[in-house]
Amino acid sequence: MNSRCQEKTTHLQIWQQNLNALKDAQIPFLNGLNADDWDIIALQELCINPVNNTMST
Repeated sequence: MNSRCQEKTTHLQIWQQNLNALKDAQIPFLNGLNADDWDIIALQELCINPVNNTMST
């Protein structure tokens, strides 16, 4: 390897979670997750309220 060429390794931090459409799982999760620690946050099966909106805090 050429001494001028350096390998650069990039790490991607991903959090993926299925909330199973449970309000009791979603709200503490949203309040407790530090977005600065993750590059991608993927949530599946969010809780949907009666007017077809997701729950948020």
